[in-house]
Amino acid sequence: MTSVVANLCWIVPGDVGGSEEYTTRLLRSLADAPTNDLDLRLAGMRGFGEAHPDLVSHFTTSTAALRGSRRAVRLAAESSWLAATCRGADLVHHFGGHIPAIRGGPASVTIHDTQPLDLPQNFSGAKRAYMSWMLPRTARRARLVCTPSRWVADQVAERFGVDEANLAVVPSTWDDRPTTNDDSARSDLLQNLVDRQVVVYPAVTHPHKNHSVVVEAVARLAPSHPELRLVLTGSPGRAADEVDSLVTERGIDDLVVRPGRLPAATIAALIKRADVLAFPSLYEGFGLPVLEAMRCGTPVVAADTTALPEVLGGSGLLVPPDDIDGWTVAVETVLAGGSDIDSMIAAGLAQSGRYSPAQSASRLAGAWQRAAN
Repeated sequence: MTSVVANLCWIVPGDVGGSEEYTTRLLRSLADAPTNDLDLRLAGMRGFGEAHPDLVSHFTTSTAALRGSRRAVRLAAESSWLAATCRGADLVHHFGGHIPAIRGGPASVTIHDTQPLDLPQNFSGAKRAYMSWMLPRTARRARLVCTPSRWVADQVAERFGVDEANLAVVPSTWDDRPTTNDDSARSDLLQNLVDRQVVVYPAVTHPHKNHSVVVEAVARLAPSHPELRLVLTGSPGRAADEVDSLVTERGIDDLVVRPGRLPAATIAALIKRADVLAFPSLYEGFGLPVLEAMRCGTPVVAADTTALPEVLGGSGLLVPPDDIDGWTVAVETVLAGGSDIDSMIAAGLAQSGRYSPAQSASRLAGAWQRAAN
C-alpha cells in the first residue's frame, strides 16, 4: 500500500478561492471512490477541520497548533512541523504549488498556473520575486508535477523544462452532494431574480478577471432587455473600485446585483438559475464555474484564452476577451434562446462528463502511484 500525505498547510479557509475548491473537491472524490492500495493522510493548519469537517471525518488528519493566516507562519510550519509529520510516507503531495525548503519525504506538487510569471503586473514586487524563484525550483525538485489542465501542463513544460513523463493533468470535478445550505440569504437572492433574464459572473474583482467587458455588454443590452440583471459574486479585489465606477458611469446600478462572497451551494444554485454564465477572464488555469455551468445546463460565453477553450471543449461560445462588440452579440444570442442554445446545453452536459469525480479520483490516485514508484 502506498502512503501519501496531502500538504494542506497553505489553505486559509475562504481566502484562497479556486485552488482551495479544486483541492477539496479532489479529496472528496477520493473519499467517494477510495482505492485499496492508497493510504491517504491530510496535514493542515488549525481551522482546516472546522472548514472541512467531512474531509477530516473521512481521512486521518494531522493539524498544526497554529492558524495559517500569516504566510510566514505557514511556510515555517511546512518546513518544521509538516516535515516531521511526513516522515516515513512514500510521498508527500503539496497541493499549494510549492515544495518547502525541508521536505520531509519524496515530493509531488500541484502547480495551479504560472500567472505570477505570465501577468506579473497583477502581483506585488515581493511576490513576483518569490514566485519567480520558487516555481522553477519546485518544478525541478518534484518527482511529479500535477496541473489542472493540459494548458497549464504545457506552460510548465515550456517554462521550466519539465519532461512530459514528469507531468500529470488532474482536472477539477463537480460536487453533486446534497446540501442543507438553504439559508435565507440564498432564498432572497434567487427570489429577487424571478422573471428576470440573469447573466452571472462568479469571480473576485481581480484585474485579470476582466469584469469591465461583461459590465459594458450588459449596459449595451439594457435598453432592449429591461428585465436583464447582472449578478457579480465574490469578494472585492484590486479592481473593485474600477468596476463600481464603470457600473455607475454606464447608469446600470439598478441592474447589477452584488451579493458578495457566497457559500458554494448558493453559487451553484445561482449558476443553475442563470440564463447565461459569462466568463471573460484573461487568465484561467481551469475555470471551475465553467464546469459548474455545463454540469447544470447553463449556457456559457467565455474568453477564448488560456485553459477556457479546453474546459469548454466546443460546448459554449468563445469570444476574444476584450471584444466588447463580440461579447454583446454572444450574450444576446444566448438570451434569445433557440435550437442552437439547446444544442449548446446538451454539448455542455456531455463535456462535463469528462470531469466526473470518479475520473478525477482515478487520475489523482494514478499520478500518486507513478510518483511514489
